[in-house]
Amino acid sequence: MNRATLHHGVYKTARFLLIPFVRWRFNYKYDKVYPRSHPYIVLSNHTTNWDPMLVGISFPQHMYFVATEHIFRQGVLSRLLTFFIAPILRLKTRTEMYTAMVMLRTLKAGENICMFPEGSNTWNGVSTPIVPSTAKLVKRSNATLITYRIEGGHLSLPRWGKTIRRGAMRGYMVNEYPPEQLAAMSSEEVQRAINEDLYFNAFAHNAKAQISFKGKRMAEHLELALFYCSDCKAIGSLRSDDDTLTCDSCGLKLRYNPQGRFESLTERPVTFDTPLDWYNWQIGYLDNKREDYLQLAVDEPVCSDEGQELYSYQVGGDSLLVATGTLRLYKDRLEFEDEERRQTVSFPLKEITDMGTFTQTTFNFTIHGKEHFEVRSAIPRSSIKYLMLCNALEDVKVLP
Repeated sequence: MNRATLHHGVYKTARFLLIPFVRWRFNYKYDKVYPRSHPYIVLSNHTTNWDPMLVGISFPQHMYFVATEHIFRQGVLSRLLTFFIAPILRLKTRTEMYTAMVMLRTLKAGENICMFPEGSNTWNGVSTPIVPSTAKLVKRSNATLITYRIEGGHLSLPRWGKTIRRGAMRGYMVNEYPPEQLAAMSSEEVQRAINEDLYFNAFAHNAKAQISFKGKRMAEHLELALFYCSDCKAIGSLRSDDDTLTCDSCGLKLRYNPQGRFESLTERPVTFDTPLDWYNWQIGYLDNKREDYLQLAVDEPVCSDEGQELYSYQVGGDSLLVATGTLRLYKDRLEFEDEERRQTVSFPLKEITDMGTFTQTTFNFTIHGKEHFEVRSAIPRSSIKYLMLCNALEDVKVLP
């Protein structure tokens, strides 16, 4: 049996086993898709870590999935995934030329591909625009383009959340673009068409649909996405428990309800109706705070977190623990205080070429495009907080 035959068999078996579970667990309804021509590239919006399975059950014909580099550093699990599924490596903190070459080679061999061009699932429930290189790759591929949209994913399992909420999800093909149609379109037109097809706003949609997404511990870890208090503006003061979000600094207390909206548990009115409204305000507030942060003394941190682990790694290789202790962000550097070794590891922000998030609490960064580091947290701590702050302070390139 050759490798392609093995991959096709695993794909078919996985679909057979997953379909009844996914339909039940997420109340997921989907359309079966049979594209008119092959090979094809499926591009989908990204809402949860389950998205490859959600898209895959719609397509009876085998597809290879593009996956981030992080899953190739999971030891035995990575080796099993590589052998049985052979995902295509997508490098977050390096040029994506390698990924594009493998995708084109795979399509030339007659195989289909699925990719989530946003790079990672949404933090705020709204799709992010794709980069121009994706549209250029689609045109260059001479393959059919299938755009696919997932609805209800963010409210079923928010990126910041720990539990699945049962409401309603739907997956369906939006459009099919044959090669001759793509050839007649400019790269800008292809990019615009993809963005329009994949765009989804979870909160705007549910304001009309009024679907209840019910589950346990509804607000747990919401502070991983919202790191500024909406009322007192304190950073890192929010705490979640069950379905409530409170501020240690000013006493704000809110309930996150099954419709994805906030309700006040005190006489204080709600400042923002949804996490999306709060998240968008947070972006603007951070822009306004930038000058204040730049005026801080060189030894006064913008924020800090204990219980952090710093690893160095090679792409597709093992990770090596470098330091364990307190992470501090200053106006000009990231700094690790290694409590056990009694030493400090410092990274000037101007030397960080890019940053990205892998999980709720894990983020990575690259120094001069060569040295790769990953920060993990032993306690709930926002990874997006450090990306947004570093970008505001030094215009660090933030990758999805």
